Amino acid sequence: MGDMWSVWRRMSQLQQDVLLAAIIGVVWFGVLNLINDSGLRPQNPAVSVVTGVFLVATVACVRRIPRTMLVVVSVLYPFLYAAVGTGLAAQIGLRVFGQPEISDAALQSEIHLVPLLVVGYLAASSGVRRFTCLFFTMGSLAGLMIGLPTVVAIVLSHANRAILYGDRYEKLPRDLSSLYSYIDVSLFVFAEALICGMVLLGADARRRRKNVALLQQRNAELIRLRAVEAERAAVAERTRIARDLHDVISHHVSAVVIRAQAAERVADQRPEVLREAIRWIIASGKEALTAMRETVRVLNTASPNAVGASPDSGGGTAPVPDLSDVARMGERLKAVGIDVSMSLPPRQRQLTSATDLTAVRIIQEALTNVMVHAKATAARVTWQSGPQGELLTIDDNGSGGPPPVNVLESARRSESGRGNGLIGMRERATAVGGTLAVAAGPLGGWRVQAWLPPQN
Repeated sequence: MGDMWSVWRRMSQLQQDVLLAAIIGVVWFGVLNLINDSGLRPQNPAVSVVTGVFLVATVACVRRIPRTMLVVVSVLYPFLYAAVGTGLAAQIGLRVFGQPEISDAALQSEIHLVPLLVVGYLAASSGVRRFTCLFFTMGSLAGLMIGLPTVVAIVLSHANRAILYGDRYEKLPRDLSSLYSYIDVSLFVFAEALICGMVLLGADARRRRKNVALLQQRNAELIRLRAVEAERAAVAERTRIARDLHDVISHHVSAVVIRAQAAERVADQRPEVLREAIRWIIASGKEALTAMRETVRVLNTASPNAVGASPDSGGGTAPVPDLSDVARMGERLKAVGIDVSMSLPPRQRQLTSATDLTAVRIIQEALTNVMVHAKATAARVTWQSGPQGELLTIDDNGSGGPPPVNVLESARRSESGRGNGLIGMRERATAVGGTLAVAAGPLGGWRVQAWLPPQN
């Protein structure tokens, strides 16, 4: 069954329609042939032949040419049905259906409404407006129900009375005045309601198909957007990794390099300074390795989609140093000859949020720049925390003087190390909704000032 359904799905619409029409034709005419010699034989089998022909043609063609088939079936079917069913065809010499010279003036069977039901449903489901389908199909039924007795009355007025055999034709209308008394009103109303229902059902089927197609389109768009979002998250995660590793390694290694250079200059005259520097370098190196391992460990286990993580913020599950770590950053600068004063929040405060991590990383990168680029002898760090947010200020007395105008814009276009550090600090601040500015400071060098919004 599954294989048959898959074969059906692979077929084109034309192939499906022709195959279904062929199956319906075989069943319809096969059953008609079986009952032809039995007691179930219809009074006029020719009418059933006309119905079968129109049914097969409707199923085969209506989905490709719905408007044409709607008009053709609605106009021709009642006419041919009446012509064959009432003897009109025989009166004008057409005996191709083998019909009698006179027949009944009503539907022989309600099943003969099937072509109108099918064309109404399929035309509406193929996009023809409901009003158009209702107009043609319901009008066709009205013409059929009213036209049959009318044609019979016309035929009888010209027929040889010798052909009126049996009691079956005693109640046939002999003139147009008896037309309306012959119509079965209840059948007419029921049939019209049935046709109306089929048209509305076809229109609803089309609406549901459009909704399914729209949902499939939206689902495809959602899948595409999810792929884009996943790629964006991956890029943000790679950026976060680069920032964290840069901040951790650059700060520690820069301090080690500067201390080693200073020790190397005085090694011959003051060997005790060299030994002290080596001990300090060993301790700082171990501290750097520990910080780097912790960062890598967390980055290896963190997910950009984890609850509470923000790929843009860089906070997520990354390790947040405490205030003692911030104080040790100042100690490293003092070890290389830069006098650093720090004004930090109370030591009991816990640093746990993405904003805290951003603040620590900005201070760390600013102090690294002071140590590597500023040629400063003094620096001052102030971290003010309040209901309006976090305000970070890092000043230095660097010999290079105050920064040029639009230094951040210039750094954005620069590939220098300091430019990358400035841009990294600004990106970190922006990621949590804050701002960062670089201007001349009161100590004669640079002032890096960042505002970060209140923590949630």
